[in-house]
Amino acid sequence: MHPKKRTKDGRPARITIITPVYNESAGLAAYAEAVQNTLFSLKDYEIRVLFVEDGSLDDSWARIQEICRQDSRFTGVRLSRNFGSHIALSAGIDLADGDAVVTLACDLQDPLEAVLQFLEKWREGYDIVWGKRQTRQDAKWRIKTSNFFHYLLKRYAMPQHSRFTTGSFLLMDRKVADSFRHFRENNRITFALVAWTGFDQAVVHYDRTSRSHGVSSWNFSKMMKAMYDSFIGFSILPVRLITISGVFFFMLSVAVTAYLSFSWFFGRPVPGWTSLMATLSMLFGLLFLMLSIIGEYLHRIYSEVVSRPLYFISARTIDDEDEV
Repeated sequence: MHPKKRTKDGRPARITIITPVYNESAGLAAYAEAVQNTLFSLKDYEIRVLFVEDGSLDDSWARIQEICRQDSRFTGVRLSRNFGSHIALSAGIDLADGDAVVTLACDLQDPLEAVLQFLEKWREGYDIVWGKRQTRQDAKWRIKTSNFFHYLLKRYAMPQHSRFTTGSFLLMDRKVADSFRHFRENNRITFALVAWTGFDQAVVHYDRTSRSHGVSSWNFSKMMKAMYDSFIGFSILPVRLITISGVFFFMLSVAVTAYLSFSWFFGRPVPGWTSLMATLSMLFGLLFLMLSIIGEYLHRIYSEVVSRPLYFISARTIDDEDEV
């Protein structure tokens, strides 16, 4: 792929780093120092960091304000409540004005050196650069679940030939960010939406480290919800499974009905109700499962039809500085 000219006026490329923050007070100073030492020293880029404080219960917002007062290359916005990391990332992408946008967690598990490789791939002409974890310091169940999640999405949900990775450590070009802004659904998975846009994609492999501060809020239930949202939002598999199951059990019921009718006509009725009730219980259980999946789709249709705003911003560090 031939390198693309990323700026029209010859100025250094402006890169916006979006960092969602939720109860990360203990690690914000270390994050700011790492960014200053690694990214702000780059001469070919104008790096800016946008904190999106997602309704933390600790003093994360006060820490962000202090960091922004000390270094104007940091700015921050505070959401009115906790909307979730994917909504926080969407708010950051809505506000980002860089030629490229990088999503970066503040726990420093994703190394800043990988961002430098992102930028190299972007300079080569790629519009989306994914960070793919080749090693990670996480529990085995989390690694296996993540790998299984990736396989299912790649097989049944994401566009063919997409190089996406499960996780939201990535770079997107300005035109990808502009395309991303068109997505306004409430139930959203950032990497899935980015993958859906298409464009030219590359992958950077890196080693993920363990957290040095705080405790991750990304637990098993949230991982399952991400998988659930991805399949409901991007895959036809749930509906297809309902159709296949419906056809299978209909054919099975035809066979059972024919057998029972044959037994009745020839005077050999099946004694007892055990088998009959077991069959009815199974079929009714399947029916309620189908109805619940259909109800989930109806609920999501309702959520999109009412068109509630994705988020509200309650404060900005730039406004705070203007008031001083």
